[in-house]
Amino acid sequence: MHTRLTYQRQDERAAFALADALGRVGADVVPAVWPTASDGPPDPETVVVLLWSAAWDRTRTEPAPLGAHVPVRLDDTPLPSALAGLRHVRLAQGGGRVSDEAAAMIVRLGFPALVPPLPVRGTPTESTLAISDFGPLGLFASCPRCGGSSERLRPYVTVDHHHDRALRLVVCGACDWQDDCAL
Repeated sequence: MHTRLTYQRQDERAAFALADALGRVGADVVPAVWPTASDGPPDPETVVVLLWSAAWDRTRTEPAPLGAHVPVRLDDTPLPSALAGLRHVRLAQGGGRVSDEAAAMIVRLGFPALVPPLPVRGTPTESTLAISDFGPLGLFASCPRCGGSSERLRPYVTVDHHHDRALRLVVCGACDWQDDCAL
């Protein structure tokens, strides 16, 4: 599973974390700062993973010529129109942290015939574009209660003073559904 990971220099730390996670799930990853001399059309056996963040907005560059197969959103910066219709993974945990489940989902989106389906919370449909990674809380295609897009789900960290423990939460902005796990 040959994978070219393209990113902006400002996102180098997150790109290497993503490359490590992709390697753990079996991808052969070549990280490349954009633009590189190898930005021509990829080999048909290679999947291009584009790490998207606010850093691309600062370059005023449209990444359409990259032939990205799997955009990975590092933050809530919307994808450009050329990529907006592609299924992608949103790293909702922030900080460039990538769970092995999210890495496996990225590989699955790039090589659907090779990788078995992964458990995703909510109801994934043909129109589902964003799969959001909430680390130990799992991958979400939609809100399990209202069915709203995983874009409406937000991560939170809080303290349950009654039980004296820290919690990681995922909360739906549409219906206030939430789930938690110990931090």
